Amino acid sequence: MFWKFDLHTTSHIDQLLDKEDVTLRELMEEEDVLQECKAQNRRLLLFLSQDHCMQELVSLITEEPPSDLEEKTRFKFPNIACELLTSDVSLINDKLGGDESLLEKLYCFLEQDPPLNPLLASFFSKTIGNLIARKTEQVISFLRKKHNFISLVLNHIDASAMMDLLLRLISCVEPAPLRQEVLNWLNEERLIQRLTELMHTGRDEERQSNASQTLCDIIRLSRDQANQMPEAMEPDPLLAVLES
Repeated sequence: MFWKFDLHTTSHIDQLLDKEDVTLRELMEEEDVLQECKAQNRRLLLFLSQDHCMQELVSLITEEPPSDLEEKTRFKFPNIACELLTSDVSLINDKLGGDESLLEKLYCFLEQDPPLNPLLASFFSKTIGNLIARKTEQVISFLRKKHNFISLVLNHIDASAMMDLLLRLISCVEPAPLRQEVLNWLNEERLIQRLTELMHTGRDEERQSNASQTLCDIIRLSRDQANQMPEAMEPDPLLAVLES
């Protein structure tokens, strides 16, 4: 007996998108929203990449959710928002990396007083890290214009997500000439010296420990990259400071 399969079934996401007044939250309630996003559901991507949706997604990963929500569900939407923003879909990457107002909204997360919420910090770091890898020139250009960027990251170094962000800047930038520019910029910002100072004078053990771990990771990554680089490339200025 042969079974007939309908290969053209409409997903519930598509059914929701047929509604004129569908909201982002309604779509995010659907279990398969991330799967549909990664599968390049065109209608879904066009909806998500609208200005108001992108603004809401960035707000979700950078603003503390209401404290009166149950702990189990408080970070449900921020988590889904982060997964959507980092789903490595070109349309979303292009929108997020190419819209300065969205980058500014993301950046504002760093401007709050420590300590950062560790979950939100991880969402922020993952999102910026994805952009560093996928929209490298735009995001590096944006960050370099922010004269207090490194200071803010170091101010929050007690959050391990900030360590990850620094390491992504060092290891995930391509092509090689742009990576060299980033290394020179980080060196001009005295990253190594400032991490060393934090290691010795950090206000608490977590900051000291994370500063120390970041330095160790920079040494490891820099040496790995130095071994892979052609001899004609400029030396890594961060490694030069560490080894001096």
